[in-house]
Amino acid sequence: MKKAIKIILITLLSLITFFIIVVLLALFSDDTTSVEEPNFITLTPITEELDSIIALTTSMDLPDSIRRNLEDYDYLVSFVEENYAPFSAIMEKGYEQEYRAMWKQLRQQVINGETDIDKAAGDYIFWFYSRFDKHIGIQTDAFIKAANTIFPMPWEIIEYAPKTVSCKVDSRTWLIRVPSCDLSFMERTNDAFQQFVESGCENLIIDVRGNGGGNDNVWNNYFTALYDHSSKPTIGWFRNSPENLKAWEQGLVLYPSNPSAERVRTFVEKCKSSKKKFVQWSIWSGDTGLQPMAHIHRAAVLIDWNTASAAESLVGFVKKYSDRAKVYGIGNTNGSDLTGNINLGFLPNSKIEFQYPTTVDSDFYDNDFSGTPGIAPDIIIPLPYATTLTDNIDEWVMWVAEDLKR
Repeated sequence: MKKAIKIILITLLSLITFFIIVVLLALFSDDTTSVEEPNFITLTPITEELDSIIALTTSMDLPDSIRRNLEDYDYLVSFVEENYAPFSAIMEKGYEQEYRAMWKQLRQQVINGETDIDKAAGDYIFWFYSRFDKHIGIQTDAFIKAANTIFPMPWEIIEYAPKTVSCKVDSRTWLIRVPSCDLSFMERTNDAFQQFVESGCENLIIDVRGNGGGNDNVWNNYFTALYDHSSKPTIGWFRNSPENLKAWEQGLVLYPSNPSAERVRTFVEKCKSSKKKFVQWSIWSGDTGLQPMAHIHRAAVLIDWNTASAAESLVGFVKKYSDRAKVYGIGNTNGSDLTGNINLGFLPNSKIEFQYPTTVDSDFYDNDFSGTPGIAPDIIIPLPYATTLTDNIDEWVMWVAEDLKR
């Protein structure tokens, strides 16, 4: 249960730090570049159909408990459709018919008293979570139970508590294990990189197993060092809705001294004066102008099912911008790499808490979502999961270190 709760909460730190410009923006952003809005915003809002259905059921004679559940359910559906950044893109990709059938069926089950709000809301959110985006979640038992079916703890793992590590594996290879991208880890993560530079090692292993995310800024030195070549630009789109703008303004009030506050304040004012449903928040031009770090011969990024959010930013960067670095693992990462800037919401009657992203990357639209969510490894490690993952040099690290020498 604790692990499942972690799955829901791995991105809540983004609520605190969402307005900090990630280092990628500093390296790739071109605020003067104007990009046309994505095509999906022309879709007819599904909420209009929901409004008509709600009107038909208003006069129904329902027990108070069912009516409260129905009010919560209808609120959640309307909220998601109006504020969840990737929603329209998902519909545009051909999932609209399936989605309509799903939310109507759940709603009818609520009306019939066949399910309560815990189950209905959990199943509704899980439809998005299981197939498209791990940044959406809700604090219900039904959702947590379903999430556990996606991320079962491998039976062979006895102790799973990754800790910060910076040490030599052998004469040629240095290991840096980063268990979190919380800003409190930035100094030690930077120190670890400097230790690698001074070590004389030519190969680098960056271990982000169990890293649930936080803030991309922790990867500043790593982005610079691993960059090899430019690639297709990535655009970050903000879902311009009153609810999302309110969340970003609250962030400015809570953290007025943040170094990125002025940029966010300017952006919020721009959104307020715009009638567009999506406003360009960032653009990675695909050309950093940086010189690759010759010190690094080869690099590896170790992942597992708990590598998520800001940790996936490093994984995605390596996939897109680096030839010397490869991703190693058994399965995919968590799958919360194409959305961000989390906001929280609460159902009006039950007060159940849910979370969702307010921004979506243009790379989201290139994904057909036919396979397993998350980022797949380039190289499959032919070993079972390590029985212990703390501050030790485990079997995976040793195998990767040997592979980097080939």
